[in-house]
Amino acid sequence: MSFEEFIDNPPFPRFVQFETSTICNARCLMCPHDKMKKRPQAPWSLISKIIREVAPKVDAVCPFLMQDPTLEPRLVPILANIKQRNPACQTIVYSNMNHLPDATIKGIVDTQILDELHISFYGPTEELYRKWQPPLNRERTIINIKKFYLYRQLTKRLKPKITLHVLSVPEIMDAIAGYGDVTSYVDSVANVQYDTFHGDIPDLAGDQTRYMGTPAPRVPCQRLWTGMNIHSNGNVVPCCIDYNDEHVLGNVTEQSAEEVWNSLEFAKFRQLHTEGRWNEIPMCRRCRVHEYQFNKGWVDWWTKK
Repeated sequence: MSFEEFIDNPPFPRFVQFETSTICNARCLMCPHDKMKKRPQAPWSLISKIIREVAPKVDAVCPFLMQDPTLEPRLVPILANIKQRNPACQTIVYSNMNHLPDATIKGIVDTQILDELHISFYGPTEELYRKWQPPLNRERTIINIKKFYLYRQLTKRLKPKITLHVLSVPEIMDAIAGYGDVTSYVDSVANVQYDTFHGDIPDLAGDQTRYMGTPAPRVPCQRLWTGMNIHSNGNVVPCCIDYNDEHVLGNVTEQSAEEVWNSLEFAKFRQLHTEGRWNEIPMCRRCRVHEYQFNKGWVDWWTKK
C-alpha cells in the first residue's frame, strides 16, 4: 500500500487505547482531570467486546486513558483476556505507581501478560513531587517501583519492560539527580513532552526545546490514521487529548470498532487535517502534540508534499 492509499483508505489502526473508568488517585498539575466530566465504569460486556473486536487486528492495546490502571480491580483479567485473544498483541499501561497491591504485581509478572509498564513519576525531590503530583506519597511510589522491579528480577522474568517518564520542564530536568537510585529499578528513562491539553491547562513547560529539541512543523495529525481511543461510555474520540467527548466519532456499544473507524464522521475529521484546515477544529487548533510526538517519516512526507 502506498502512502497516498494509506491516507485515503487507512486500514484498521495498529494501536487501540481504551479506558475502563475515569478513576485516578492523583491530581497532577499537567492533567485536566478536575475539568473532566466523570464517565461511568465500563461494564465487562463492553470491555470484552472491545477486546474481541480489536485485539486480533492490532499490534498493541493500552487499557488506559483518563485513569490510573492500578486502581482497576479487573486489570489482570483484562490484560489476560487481551493475550488470550492475540498472544502477539503488545499490552501497555501507564501508571503513577502510588497504589500497587502485591496481588497485582504477582498477577502481572507471574503470567507475563504485560509487555510495557510506563511510570509517570515527576518527583526528583519531595517538593517537586508535591507540586506536580498531589496528593500522592513520594516514598510509597518509590517503594512500589522498587518492589515491582525486584519481584520481576527475583522471578527471572523479562516482562514487563519498565520505563520511567520524566516531564521535560526545566525545574524537573534540572533536578534530575534527585531521582537517585530509583533509575536503577527501571529499564529506561524517557523525557516526555509537557502538553496543555489543547489549551485547557496553563503552559508551565518553560523552554522544552532545551530537552526535546526543535519542535516539528504542523502537519496533519498522525493519530487520526494510526490509533483509536475509546472512552468507558463506548464513545470513540479522535485522540487521548479529547478527554471530554468534544468530538464523538461513534460509539462501540452501538457499532463495531471497525465501523466507527471507517465511518463518515471519522473520514470528515481526517479530511479537515489533510486539507490543512485543523484550525477549524478548536481542539486541534490549540493542540501542541504535533511538536514532538509524530514519527519523523510522517512529518517529512507531509512537509515535502
